[in-house]
Amino acid sequence: MFFVMLKKELKMFFRSKGNVIMLFLFPIILITTLSLSLKNIMSSETEIFGENDKDSIVYYSVDENAKYKDGFFMFVDRIKKEINIKFKEVEDLDKVKDKIDDDKAIAYVSLYKSNFDIYTSKNGDTTKSKIFKSMIESLFNKYGTYETIEKLNEKSVNNVIKSTYDKYVVSENINGKKTVTSAEYYTFAELALIILNVSTVIGELVYKEKQLNTINRIKMSKVSERTMIFSKIALGIIISILQIILVYIYTTLILKVNWGENTLKFILLFIVFGLFSSMLGAIVGISCKTDTAVAGILNGIMYLICILGGCFSTRLMITKVPILNKLMYLSPIYWINTAINTMICGLDTNLYLVAIMIPIILSFLLFSYSEIIKIRGESVDD
Repeated sequence: MFFVMLKKELKMFFRSKGNVIMLFLFPIILITTLSLSLKNIMSSETEIFGENDKDSIVYYSVDENAKYKDGFFMFVDRIKKEINIKFKEVEDLDKVKDKIDDDKAIAYVSLYKSNFDIYTSKNGDTTKSKIFKSMIESLFNKYGTYETIEKLNEKSVNNVIKSTYDKYVVSENINGKKTVTSAEYYTFAELALIILNVSTVIGELVYKEKQLNTINRIKMSKVSERTMIFSKIALGIIISILQIILVYIYTTLILKVNWGENTLKFILLFIVFGLFSSMLGAIVGISCKTDTAVAGILNGIMYLICILGGCFSTRLMITKVPILNKLMYLSPIYWINTAINTMICGLDTNLYLVAIMIPIILSFLLFSYSEIIKIRGESVDD
């Protein structure tokens, strides 16, 4: 009976030209438009410490007897030769604190007699500040194994600086290494967006079943309400798979996006996200009392998830917005985009597992909520 209902759902879906255009033609237009129109933005963000970047400034103050004094200045000389960061000595943090908070400077480094302190924006670290802080903290921590800097010869110090630079700059794909292009970024970001749109289709279908009293007739037949809901969710997953295939073929042949050796991982990640999207639509559809409520709630959730996930702008731009850079971790699309970008760049992280587990956990929570609704409904009927 499940497959009979699923077959019926597929026929009804493809009869609607609006659904087909919205979920299959619109993604192609969206990905193409964003990939081409925002190409310049992506290329400018790729070069983290660009030559024309006026915000790559580090302010510092150094105690005359600071333990890390000599090592810090050797670090400064080395970094100046490798990447575009300007260093300026300032006596007081208060003079430059506002600039750092407004992301017009990277950080303020204070070297005291036996320790150090690094101040970055109170609104959250940018990519620049994260990389710089990682480099200098690693350097100072290695120096901490020695009683004084003087016990290290110049060659040893250079080796420490070189290894630190290689680890945090080269491995992060700065300056000529593999980076994410606009076509790659918006292929996967907008694929997540259009899969999330499936929730509105499933939500409307489930609500219509309730509106037409189909659910009551189902309760009187041998088919369970759960079977009806699962057939809708299965429809959503099938639509998601078709969207993935369409986007894969189009972006590979037309936009020349190389999905690479992680293609199957990417596909599985989006299928799982399709499960979450379908489950979300089904639960909202069965919970709401009006069709406007279904559309309003789903559109609100979709907008929030997408804007925090980087579908309308790049993730780097989101990190510069004080409130959004704290809330973005709540969006499953943020984790999907981050995991895919790290794999494209060849970075070895566990973000893929996080990105694939979040939609699964959210789907389980939504299913548990639906069971609670069902139990409450049955108790009211009794």
